[in-house]
This record gives sequence, structure tokens and C-alpha cells, in this order.
Amino acid sequence: MEFKPGEIVQLKSGGRSLTVVRQVKENVEVIWYADADDVVRTATVPAVCLALIEFADDEDELDDE
Repeated sequence: MEFKPGEIVQLKSGGRSLTVVRQVKENVEVIWYADADDVVRTATVPAVCLALIEFADDEDELDDE
């Protein structure tokens, strides 16, 4: 599966949402904010382990307000 920068993904096993930074071959670099540590973290994850989180159009409109 191919992911584009800025897409929101999640591990197929669950967990927090992650933002795609880039994909190189079968690996995806992701970034997220770690509340507990108050830092931004990054990781490289195999694409096969990620699922795209899709938002309904009405959720996007609420974010813009």
C-alpha cells in the first residue's frame, strides 16, 4: 500500500493516530505528538502494518470552524 505525506494512519493493531511524513519503498516514516513527554516523536514502520484513517467530510468541516 502507498501512503502520501500528510495522511493520517494507525497501526492495524490499534493505537494513536500518526501522520505520514514520507514513504520509501515498503517503509513509512510517521510523526506524532507524545502527550506524556510533551515531545514530537518519529518512527519508521513497515507499510503492511499501517491502515489509513478516513474521515467523513462533515468531520473535516467541523475542524475548519
